[in-house]
Amino acid sequence: MSHTAAHDQRTGVVPGGSVTRGMRDGVEVHKAALTCGLSTRLFPRQVLQVLAPGDGGRAAFTHGIPQTSSLSGVTFTQDLRMRRGLLGRAGVRQPRGATFSVGRSRGAAARYAATIGYPVVVKPALGDSTIDVTRGIHDRLQFEAAVDSLLTPPEKRPGSTQAAYGITELRKPGHRNGQMTVPPGYRFLVEEEVRGDYLRVLVLDGEVLDVLYCPGGPWSGRAEVVAQDRRPASLAQAVAAAVAALPGLAVLSVDVVVPESPKAAPVVVDVSERPWLEVQHRQEPERAALLAREVLRAALPGWELGLPDLGRREFHVAFDGVVAPEDFAAALNEDARAQGARTGYTVTDIARGRVAGTVQASAADVSETVEKALASGIAGQTAMKAEVEPRRGMSHAA
Repeated sequence: MSHTAAHDQRTGVVPGGSVTRGMRDGVEVHKAALTCGLSTRLFPRQVLQVLAPGDGGRAAFTHGIPQTSSLSGVTFTQDLRMRRGLLGRAGVRQPRGATFSVGRSRGAAARYAATIGYPVVVKPALGDSTIDVTRGIHDRLQFEAAVDSLLTPPEKRPGSTQAAYGITELRKPGHRNGQMTVPPGYRFLVEEEVRGDYLRVLVLDGEVLDVLYCPGGPWSGRAEVVAQDRRPASLAQAVAAAVAALPGLAVLSVDVVVPESPKAAPVVVDVSERPWLEVQHRQEPERAALLAREVLRAALPGWELGLPDLGRREFHVAFDGVVAPEDFAAALNEDARAQGARTGYTVTDIARGRVAGTVQASAADVSETVEKALASGIAGQTAMKAEVEPRRGMSHAA
């Protein structure tokens, strides 16, 4: 693997679309529920309830992560120092690395990078794993640029994501040249960059669901499926050890580098509590949908999902908490018509800001519209709740 410049993987929005990589998992699970004829209830920050008919049960998700993942398990993956300690104690092979602060130990960090030898990787020590990572750093100049990029607060970084359940930064912000920055104590991790094949492994309830080869890292825009008979024999053991070391997580994405030397063991370079289905979606949307369906199936063990309905069908959709419901309803109808869907949204309760109606569209279009309405908004208006109910036996050909 060769690099000519540091590779900053900050791509957040799908080309031509409105679903960011941070939203993708929640959108795909929501879509999977609707294609299976299940009703949903969505709240801000992608908090989703999926309701099966009768006594079929219900399940809850946040950003597409099932409720069976615990907060402590999430913390283990979002705090990289804690995660490295747990993995190291379990004997999981990791890159050499150390953490430093942006305000007090930048010089020490640069010396450390020179000591372990370039190329190195720089990543935040706290927050969504695999996000805001700079790989392929080959010299001091690139190293300083990577650290400078982390001075920008996460919410202002292009393509950055912050999980709703993530650890909250409570320290006072810093300032540099009149601009607000992260606190001086904000920590980052410097790791050696392991040469070899970069693999993204998706794990659900301890079972490997998917393996992708991602040259250049997960957000490079290049990925291909690794068939089971092409996976290194040592990969399963390394992933199983990482999963066992981080309890309380129903879903895990484990990033592993298989070194160039055939005698070297795989190295776990990143772990996330999120499936990050955006990686699969950019290559093959149908594969992301299939994997989301498996996540949904695991969260509803007593319910038979049945065959997904991918065509147009009729849904009843209701939004609550809209400040200007008339403008919101008009924008919804216009947006749906642009997609070729039939709609009939009207204001049903102006005091509650309630907009409701029926729409004939695919589950994909409905889920993306509803998610967008609560995340970025439609016509400058955001809703505080959305309920979607598929109408039984009313599928329409696309």
